[in-house]
Amino acid sequence: MAVQFLEEISNVPIQSQVKDNMIWLPEPNGQYTTRSAYSLCMNTRSVNSEDKIFKTIWQLHIPPRAVIFCWRLLKNRLPTKVNLLRRNVFTQATTCSLCDCVQEDAAHLFFNCKKTIGLWWESLSWVRGAGPLSINPVHHFYQFCDGFGTNVNYTTRCGWWIALTCSIWQHRNQLIFQGKPFDPCKVMDYAIYLAWSWIKAKDKDFSTSFNHWSSNISTFVA
Repeated sequence: MAVQFLEEISNVPIQSQVKDNMIWLPEPNGQYTTRSAYSLCMNTRSVNSEDKIFKTIWQLHIPPRAVIFCWRLLKNRLPTKVNLLRRNVFTQATTCSLCDCVQEDAAHLFFNCKKTIGLWWESLSWVRGAGPLSINPVHHFYQFCDGFGTNVNYTTRCGWWIALTCSIWQHRNQLIFQGKPFDPCKVMDYAIYLAWSWIKAKDKDFSTSFNHWSSNISTFVA
């Protein structure tokens, strides 16, 4: 146990001028909330559940690039500002590219930022889900796609989850590299288009027009 403890703290810089304090890891700001504690208790999954998720995403009928993106997100391999800092790649700021309030890690950027959290609440209304969502990417995926235990349209919900996270990441990059404003409405519209185009490309019998799809998205995802 002592060796394991030393390994865990070996990469933590010691700052003698900073007072020690306790932080709550499930929240990006380090502050305890009952919501995050509830999510942590309800959504902690075994390794077997994680293996099931990865097996599922590799079998989805979506472009390989989207599958790889999802795998990188769930494995925390995306070049968020926090991950870049861990790799000694320094940026001008480590705060979220969207809200500029807290450090930009995957949990905050995709699931807890004030610019993106509303996208998930809207998605939950489509699938008739209710309750807090975890900010841990793996737990969030499992909870949202599993439909809070209903298992209705599981693969369709997985595809939607990936489409929305892909759209968030693409628009975040457009903000950083092209200076385009991050518009949640445009993020949602593009995610809807992605989900529709993936199904249309893989299912020869799929004849639903984009206008009909986008106007009745809740009936397809629910």
